[in-house]
Amino acid sequence: MSAHETVFRRSMSIVGAALAVLGMFSLYENAVGAVGRLSHVLARGSQVLGAFPAFILAVSQAMHIYGIYHHRVLQGLFQQLLVSSWPLLLVICGTVLCTDSFPDKSKAGSRK
Repeated sequence: MSAHETVFRRSMSIVGAALAVLGMFSLYENAVGAVGRLSHVLARGSQVLGAFPAFILAVSQAMHIYGIYHHRVLQGLFQQLLVSSWPLLLVICGTVLCTDSFPDKSKAGSRK
């Protein structure tokens, strides 16, 4: 393996690790925020039971809007899914870059 290939593999490994760490940090921050919001809702106790009828009304209105604006609702749902999953894509790309930077040991063992 030449020195150029070694430098390239090391830099890809470093970039991959940085992407994975950045994605995991963002996922952690999102999880902490979600747990905080959930604990706030659960801490109110009996007030949550009063929110149940409001939730049913909101769902029925959303279903009515969904019937009217089917295409826009699906587009908004898809956009929200993409926006919320970008940290996971960073982790996946970083993992792929890290694993591609190491030579495959099974191939090296079969050549000997």
